Amino acid sequence: MTIIRRIAIALVAASALATGSAQSASTTNFSDQWWVEAESGWGASVLQQADVLFIDLFVYSADARPTWFTVAASQQGSAPAGHTVFTGDLYQTSGPYYGGPFNASAVTYAKVGTLTFDADSAHSATLTYTVNGVAVTKIVSRQLWRYENLGGSYYGGMLGEQVACNPASENGTFEFPAAIQVVHNPDNSVRVDIQSLTTGVTYQLEGTYSQSGHMGRIAANFVPAGVGSVVIDEIEKSISGFTARLSGSVQSPAGACQIVNGRIGGVQR
Repeated sequence: MTIIRRIAIALVAASALATGSAQSASTTNFSDQWWVEAESGWGASVLQQADVLFIDLFVYSADARPTWFTVAASQQGSAPAGHTVFTGDLYQTSGPYYGGPFNASAVTYAKVGTLTFDADSAHSATLTYTVNGVAVTKIVSRQLWRYENLGGSYYGGMLGEQVACNPASENGTFEFPAAIQVVHNPDNSVRVDIQSLTTGVTYQLEGTYSQSGHMGRIAANFVPAGVGSVVIDEIEKSISGFTARLSGSVQSPAGACQIVNGRIGGVQR
C-alpha cells in the first residue's frame, strides 16, 4: 500500500470516528486546479472523491526551493450556511530521486500542520493552512485553461422545485424528460432549446457562456423576452454529456414562479 494512500486512509478513518458518520457526497465538485491569479507560480491541485478532497499544495520554502504538501480533507458537518468546508492534517513527504530506481522504503512522511478548504461558492474558496506553526490564508479560485464547447444534441431532462408561485397551486416539484439542443457559437453566445418529451413544449433560452476552471455557466433569458431568466451553473461537460444546476424565474400561462434547487443534464447523442 502506498505512503500517500496510507495517509489518506488514516485521515479519513479518524475523521469518520470523530464525526460519527460520513457526510453526504452531494456537494459541488471541487476537483480542479486552484490558484490566486495575481500570484501565478504556486497553487493547489484538488481531487474530490465523495466527501473527501485530496489536495496537493505546491509552494516554496524559506530558501525558495520548490516544496509540496498533501492533505486528505474530509467534509465538515458544522459548516456555516452557504459554505462547504473540508479539513484535514497536512503532510510533507520525502523520498528517492526521481531519476533513479524508486525505493519505497526510502519514503518518509511527517505531519506539519492542518489545512482547511472553505468554499463560499462553486468558484471561490478560502484556503487556510499551517506548516510548523506558520499560518497562511489565501482566497483562491479555479484556474481556467481552455473553454469547453457545449454544442450538440442531448437526451436528458430537467427537474427542481418551484416556490413563490402566483398562483400558489403551482408551488412544488417539477420534472420532465427532454430533448436538449445547444448551439454554442465562437463568441460564447449560446442558444438552448429544451423540448419536453411529455408535453412537446419547447423552452428556448439565449445567453452567454462563461467558465471557471472546468465548470461552465450560462446566464440566459427565455425567448420570447419577458418570460423569465435563468442561470445554468456548475456545468460539467464530458465525452458522455453534461450536468448542471439551475435557478431563476419563469412566467408561464399558469403564473410566475421562482426555480430553486433545479438540475438539468443529458447524454450526448
